[in-house]
Amino acid sequence: NGLKTAELNVLPLKYPEAYRIYKQMKANHWEPDVIDMSKDAHQWNTNALTPKERWIIEMGVGYFSAAEGIVGDSILHVIEENLTAAELKHASLRQIAEESIHMDSLLHIIGSLNIDLDEVTAKFNDIPSIQRKNAYITRQMPELKMGVDLTQTVNKQKFAKALFGITQVMEGTQFYALFAMILSLHRQNKMTGIGQMFQYTLRDESNHIALGRYILTELIEENQDIWTPEFRAELVEFMR
Repeated sequence: NGLKTAELNVLPLKYPEAYRIYKQMKANHWEPDVIDMSKDAHQWNTNALTPKERWIIEMGVGYFSAAEGIVGDSILHVIEENLTAAELKHASLRQIAEESIHMDSLLHIIGSLNIDLDEVTAKFNDIPSIQRKNAYITRQMPELKMGVDLTQTVNKQKFAKALFGITQVMEGTQFYALFAMILSLHRQNKMTGIGQMFQYTLRDESNHIALGRYILTELIEENQDIWTPEFRAELVEFMR
């Protein structure tokens, strides 16, 4: 709820931890297309993987394609647009850039393995639990995309819930569960190119989670009216 302006009033920094995380993000920059995928392509095309292992890769591509789109859109239109401090907006914009890098990594995987993305996406979207999860996440966001009065407690709670849902639930528990499956193959010397990309992605997501948690805790510190027992219970249920 600072002054909305087109000017980039950076100093004095009110949220130095956000700027520190931004610099860490920048230092971690990586490019997917320099990662060698020849071994992965050989394993994929020579039946070196079991059907269950192929399913893990297909579901990983399908999940990340859908989830990265939801996260990137929400960071841009729900979170960044409702921030006013320059250093917070700066860090959020860096996060959006990293979501684009992750999409590039998916394109590199799909192109290297010659995966039929439509087939994988259809198979992934047919899972009832995935349909429910995506519908649940996305219906929390539309009102915030249109811009709301963040001086009102109820709207601040909606914003806090969106922050929590995107950065702690999706990028936290759900992405990390996906990483565990992919990296389990990597530890067995299978699909190591994909494994390396997911290790870099995991490093990025760790910063995204830290940034989201920092913004959320600062929001609560500045707006104690939102942090009711009922709202805390609502966040726990959201995570569940």
